[in-house]
Amino acid sequence: MKPWPRISIVTPSFNQGHYIAATIDSVLAQQYPNCEHIIIDGGSTDETLDVLRRYPHLKVISEPDRGHADALNKGFRLATGDIWGYLNSDDTLLPQALHRVAQEIDPQRARHIVMGRCRFIDEQGRVLGIEHPSHFVSHRRVLAIWQGHTIPQPAVFWTPEVWHRCGGMDESVQSSWIDYDLFCRFSRQYDFHMIDQVLATYRLHSTSKTAQQNDTDRLTDCLQISKRYWGSPLSLQYWHLTLSLAWYRFNRTGRARAWLRQAQDDWRHHHRVRALPHGLAGGVLAPEVAFYVTLYPFLRERAKGVAKQALQRLAIMRGEYPQTAVYLDHVELWNDGWAGPRLVLACDAVGGEQTLMLQGWADLTYISQPLVLTASMDRQQLGVLQIGQSGPVTWHIPLEKPVSPGQHTVEVQASAWYVPHRFTRGRDFRPLAWRVESIRLCPAV
Repeated sequence: MKPWPRISIVTPSFNQGHYIAATIDSVLAQQYPNCEHIIIDGGSTDETLDVLRRYPHLKVISEPDRGHADALNKGFRLATGDIWGYLNSDDTLLPQALHRVAQEIDPQRARHIVMGRCRFIDEQGRVLGIEHPSHFVSHRRVLAIWQGHTIPQPAVFWTPEVWHRCGGMDESVQSSWIDYDLFCRFSRQYDFHMIDQVLATYRLHSTSKTAQQNDTDRLTDCLQISKRYWGSPLSLQYWHLTLSLAWYRFNRTGRARAWLRQAQDDWRHHHRVRALPHGLAGGVLAPEVAFYVTLYPFLRERAKGVAKQALQRLAIMRGEYPQTAVYLDHVELWNDGWAGPRLVLACDAVGGEQTLMLQGWADLTYISQPLVLTASMDRQQLGVLQIGQSGPVTWHIPLEKPVSPGQHTVEVQASAWYVPHRFTRGRDFRPLAWRVESIRLCPAV
């Protein structure tokens, strides 16, 4: 039997004593037979060193360094593995991640870099129901950071050849996004082999770099890095990226949506003269948005037979976005009241209630009819509701017996959902099924 390749994991650390034990334990829990774990500590003054002493298998260096990039370079100079990766001191690996990586990485098949999926967790380690938005297409797509999905650092592993050929962490980069700089250089020479498995978690907390920056600041920092690799102004890639960024900043579909909304408002208030130029401007700028916002609902409402089927196919014919996949495990209500394909929530009972009541709104404009909701409580299915048209939803579900006091877990599974971005180009990639007003336990109706 072929021996398992040696895997080197480097963890840079500074004053992360609250989280680092979970990081180390997640590597140990892999039960991978040939792994070295190297900790490069920058001279922590919290409980980090006390935690590290509990793990004699670690290779530990604790001394002042010049920052995150210096610590990682120092760690990989000590690495002896056939496969490398790094795990920050507040992130974790998920079970069997290293076994899967060892099976997938294969320089003989040009698989020098493998990339899995990565979930976000909170300070307590609870899964947030959202994944890191990730996908790999090409080097040019990695550089086009404004297009949405990026590389999930904790779920990326590579051979030492990649590191030596592309160079390690660039300590001159004045940004917290040094991993993005590294992956820009990696993707220039190698493709990333994607693994459809969640390999790691990325912890979001008050001191993490992700939580400390808003989207605009993150994009500004990453753009400075991206532009280092655009090449000469004489190259096709340079102008492709320049025009793509300009088009993104022009926000064609955003402007069109604003004009179309204004036209609809004007029309409702009987300002027909003002509605016409706004509607025309929106339609010219983004005809696909104008079609789905204005014509599609009108046509679908009146279409029959083959025409109706064709419109339904038009709504679902496009494939799933990588940005949508990150939300498929989200089971809580969104802030605007919308629920995804699966909703799980807690309902309080004083005791004796005999009805579960669901109220909300279904918009089937972009969903293949009918929409079917299946309700369960405490893992027992209660009933199925078929919704055949858009409008308010009120569903009273009688219970077999009165419920006991306390919290009860209610789950609602939807048979279909739609992604707003597919129709309005508003960069809302959530899978949405129905809008919830209330779900509660109440006396018999």
